[in-house]
Amino acid sequence: MYKCMITGEMSEPGDKLNKIVAGTRERVYTRWVRNEETNKWEEVFVSRGWEITRELNATDDGVKLWESYTSEERAAFLKHM
Repeated sequence: MYKCMITGEMSEPGDKLNKIVAGTRERVYTRWVRNEETNKWEEVFVSRGWEITRELNATDDGVKLWESYTSEERAAFLKHM
């Protein structure tokens, strides 16, 4: 059992937990390697991706309610959480 962060209700025993991604940010992944010519450490770009910064636990009803919100309503909901 868990508490739905959207509706505020407790789930039934055995209900599946849904995760809603509410926030992300861009991330640049780098790596430090030694330059053999200068014998100094250099930071090298490896890849670019996204990190999840905020997730919400939700029941099936909570997911339906979240999907019905507009982007402005979602932002207001997250602000008051």
